[in-house]
Amino acid sequence: MSHHDIHNAALRQIFAALADPLRLQIVQRVINEGQLGCGQIDHRLSPATVSHHCKVLRQAGIVQSHPLGNQRILTLHPEFARQFPSLIDNISLAGQASKTTP
Repeated sequence: MSHHDIHNAALRQIFAALADPLRLQIVQRVINEGQLGCGQIDHRLSPATVSHHCKVLRQAGIVQSHPLGNQRILTLHPEFARQFPSLIDNISLAGQASKTTP
């Protein structure tokens, strides 16, 4: 598999992860808040569902997580931030715009 093919596969995985509205909202919060505890993601979902969404984002290389007490804290993956600064800016702006839209 060439470098180009690997990059395209990574892009497909990133965009597939961000295509889900809840995962996009999670990433918006991580970007705008700097970090987000998985326990802060409620949306009336079961812990297993929240865990699944966080896992998809981790596997796509968008976020990373680390334990803090009895929960996991999500932060933006540094490599994702390095490779996609314009995408991050657009995600952030979209999240801020949705807060001001009635």
